[in-house]
Amino acid sequence: MARKKRKLPVGKRKKSNTKKTRKHASASGRRKSRLPGTKAGRRKPRPKSIGDQISNAYRAVVDTMEETDRLRNKLEPPATSEAE
Repeated sequence: MARKKRKLPVGKRKKSNTKKTRKHASASGRRKSRLPGTKAGRRKPRPKSIGDQISNAYRAVVDTMEETDRLRNKLEPPATSEAE
């Protein structure tokens, strides 16, 4: 069985700052993608208004209640109560 390589006490070595070579562009002729790690071109999401937040919270509650109702009916169909 092979032994594990001993870790260096100094930590990881940084990669050399060499220019990366790109593979050939696809046949569709897409634009060059931006470099990874840059924030240029990213859109910031629009801040939600208080009305949007309330509306989303209301929808979440209503959806949860409907899912609970569906699950309850699936486990025990209505009008089949055990108590008489």
